[in-house]
Amino acid sequence: MIPNILRVFPTRNSYTPDDATVCIGEPPLILPEHDEIHISCTFTWDKSYCEHLAYQYEGRSNKPIKLGGVAYGSPSENFVQGLYIKKNIIFTSRGCNNNCPWCCVPKTEGRLKELPISVGNVIQDNNFLQCSKQHKEKVFDMLRTQKSICFKGGLEPDLIDDHFVSLLSDLGHHKVKELWLACDTEARLPEFERGCKMLAKAGFTREKIHCYVLSYGRNREKDEQRARQVYAAGAMPFVQLYRDFSETKTEYSADWNRWARMWQRPAATRAHMEKGTEYTNF
Repeated sequence: MIPNILRVFPTRNSYTPDDATVCIGEPPLILPEHDEIHISCTFTWDKSYCEHLAYQYEGRSNKPIKLGGVAYGSPSENFVQGLYIKKNIIFTSRGCNNNCPWCCVPKTEGRLKELPISVGNVIQDNNFLQCSKQHKEKVFDMLRTQKSICFKGGLEPDLIDDHFVSLLSDLGHHKVKELWLACDTEARLPEFERGCKMLAKAGFTREKIHCYVLSYGRNREKDEQRARQVYAAGAMPFVQLYRDFSETKTEYSADWNRWARMWQRPAATRAHMEKGTEYTNF
C-alpha cells in the first residue's frame, strides 16, 4: 500500500504538483493528513534551505520525514506519476547511455532503462530516442489519446530517424505542441542540422521545434554563432547558462544574463535574427 505522502518543495515552479498534499516552503498552520513527509530538493543550492525545512517539519509532525531529491543524488530508477512532478508530466524511461561531462543523469540514474508507460502529454525522458522502437511505438499509442504533446527532455538530434519522424507525423501536427532538441557543443551542429531538416521535411517548423543551447558564459562570440546556426537550421534556440552541482548557485554577470534572456524569449530572438536588434535593447 502506498503511504499518504506530504510532499514539501522549497519553491513552486511549472512542474510542481498542486494537489492537496503539497506544501511550498515553511509548514502551514495546519498540515494536511499524512503518513510520511518528503522534502524534495532538485537544485544543490537549495540544500541548506531544504535541511532547514526538514527541521521545521520535524517540529510539527511525529511521522517519518525524508530529505532527498536530485540535489542529494537520490536513486530515481523508477517513476511514480504525480508524486514529485505534475501528473501530466511523465518519464517513460530513466537514465542515459551517454556520458556528457555537464550532465548528472548518468551518475544519478545510470544507463537507460525503459519503464511502464503512464498516461500524460509531456514526455520528460532524459534521452527518449535511445529507447527501443517497440517502446517508442507504445508511447505513441498512448499519446494518441493526448493533446498539446511536448517532448521536453532534449531529443538527441543524431538519433532522429525515419521511424521517429513517421511516428510524429502519424500522430498529427495539430497534436504536437513542442519538440525540444539539444545542441550543447559546436561538434553537434551537423547532426542537429540533419535532424532539423528531417523534421522540417515532415512539416514541423520553428514554431514547434525548440533547442537547448548550453553556454558556459565564457565565449560570447562562439555561443552567439551556435545559437544563430540553431535558428538558421529551423529551430528556436533557448540558451541555458551552465550551473554546476556545488551548493553555491553559479552566478553570471548582468551582461551575460541579459544576453541569455534574449535567446530565451522567442519574440526577442526573432527580432535579433530578423531585424538586427541587440540584447541591450531588451
